[in-house]
Amino acid sequence: MDTIIFICTGNTCRSPMAEGLFRAHGGEEQTGLAAASAGLFTQDGLPASDNAVTAAKELGADISAHRSRVLTHEMAQSARYLVCMTGAHYDRVCELFPDCADKVFTLTQRDVSDPFGGDLDTYRRAASEIDEGVRSIIGRLGA
Repeated sequence: MDTIIFICTGNTCRSPMAEGLFRAHGGEEQTGLAAASAGLFTQDGLPASDNAVTAAKELGADISAHRSRVLTHEMAQSARYLVCMTGAHYDRVCELFPDCADKVFTLTQRDVSDPFGGDLDTYRRAASEIDEGVRSIIGRLGA
């Protein structure tokens, strides 16, 4: 099965929520793409932030078992799509992996706000932006 990888900075907030919401909304079944996530500036093994877990759960996604991982060249090459949370993430992925530029795009036309360090309402706002973008992707890529 081809993979869709959601990408953000630390892989503890936005991209895990996107991965979880893609699954929760039946994205894997509807698109034939396995959901994953990764970060550009992180380390492997960090849990999703508590507020990200709560905000995602309120929208139907369980990301409590998530652990962060760094986006590698192998991951980027093997993915069908690389979905970035911001234009800066898009630029960085294209810079790091120019051979993958044709499969990189942003989740929404506007940058998804970074909730890192914010209160639960801040995470809820980001989760709502992500949810809208994920639903749009599923609609566009779904069978």
